[in-house]
Amino acid sequence: MQVLGQDVVPRQAPIDNMSSFEDSINNDKGDNSEFTKIPIITDSTEGWEWIYKEESEEVFEAYPLRMDYKKYSSHPQYRVVDKYYDLKEPNLINVVYNSDGKLVRVINILDSNQRSISPKVIVELLRLTYINDYKTNKYNFKKENQNAQNYVKQKLKLITSSRFYWSKEGVGYLQQLNLDHIHDFDILLKIERLNDTSFKLIFGDVKGNSVSTWKVAYLPNGQFKAKMIVTRLPLEKIKVPIRVCEIKNGKLTIHED
Repeated sequence: MQVLGQDVVPRQAPIDNMSSFEDSINNDKGDNSEFTKIPIITDSTEGWEWIYKEESEEVFEAYPLRMDYKKYSSHPQYRVVDKYYDLKEPNLINVVYNSDGKLVRVINILDSNQRSISPKVIVELLRLTYINDYKTNKYNFKKENQNAQNYVKQKLKLITSSRFYWSKEGVGYLQQLNLDHIHDFDILLKIERLNDTSFKLIFGDVKGNSVSTWKVAYLPNGQFKAKMIVTRLPLEKIKVPIRVCEIKNGKLTIHED
């Protein structure tokens, strides 16, 4: 029987083999990555069809900010930005500002293939999940090792410092949290728009059971800038039909369970 002590963190991956651990994380697609490719989207696009239908002109401006945006002749009061250079976010598509730089609407938070949630959103959801584990002292993480604490806090963006911290214990702790939650955001069961700049996401397991509910909101953060805020909501259970394939009498049949 294993006893967890101050210095002991249960390991599922060797701490000294970082590359193999990272490869396994990057290549993992979950128990059934084909369960759902396109989530249920509840979104009223009335009044915004022009973004999808009308041809746009690519514009570059150096003032007030160096930025690229799309200009639509039917809606000259809007600037539609495809990416943020300051956030290094190429997958957050169609963010709409008015001519004064005020955030007006985030069209969606899907990736460029319109299938999966933007990677930056997933990173932020994981960060908040890890922070919750850290604050509840999961695995009795050793408080006396200040260097390890600083490393974890810096990685979770709980502290800002120009100093670079590194800790074997801290690396191992974050590895374990990653393994604990590696499948938490594999399957998006539903995405629903709450207002012009926020969304509700419901994630589930391969059986279609709801696992967690989140709110992703974008707030103004200066002229032609926005920041993302994620908040965990009470679990909302939904029923998602699952397609079942069966072979009867040599014939393939597909039905919803």
